[in-house]
Amino acid sequence: MKKLLPLLTLAACLAFQMTQSAFADNVQTTEATLLDRIQIEDLISNYYWDMTSTGRHELSEYYVEEAVLDVNGIIYKGHEAIQSAYAQSEGEAARGKIHMLLNNPKIRVNGDTATAETVWTGVISDSVRVAPRLFEQGREFDELVKKDGRWYFVKRVITSDAGLPESYDETYKQR
Repeated sequence: MKKLLPLLTLAACLAFQMTQSAFADNVQTTEATLLDRIQIEDLISNYYWDMTSTGRHELSEYYVEEAVLDVNGIIYKGHEAIQSAYAQSEGEAARGKIHMLLNNPKIRVNGDTATAETVWTGVISDSVRVAPRLFEQGREFDELVKKDGRWYFVKRVITSDAGLPESYDETYKQR
C-alpha cells in the first residue's frame, strides 16, 4: 500500500491538472466585462441585421479606419476597400430574404480590446410559401477595440465551412 500511495497521489495531481487545463479557455464574464460583452454581441448582431435585412449599405462604419477584413482569403484593408467588398457582394445576392443566425459566441474582453468568435449560418427564404433553406455556414474571428465608448472591428476573419461561393475557390484556405 505504501508503494501505491505515491502513485495514487501522482494520478490525482495529474487528473486535477488536466481538469484545470480543460477550463483554461473558459473565460468568465464578470460585472466589469458584462456591459462590454453585451455591446459586442449587439455590434455583431446589428452588423448582420444591417447587412441582410435593412438594406443599409455603409457597413464600413462598423470598422476602425485602418481595419482589415479577411473573407475566405480575400483581404480588404481600410474603409474604402471594405466598403467595396460589400458593394461587390450586393450584385451577387440571391433572390429571396436572407437571415444570418449567430451561435456560440465566445467573447473575451480585456479593457478596451476584445476578441469574439462566432458560428454563423445563412438561411434564405425564397418566398413565404416555401420552407427556408440553409445556403452557407462558417466561423468568424474578430479583434475589436473600444473608442469613445463604442466598439469597432479592427480585424475580422470570416471563413466558410459549407456552401462556399465559387468566387472564393482560388483564395479559400481551411482554417
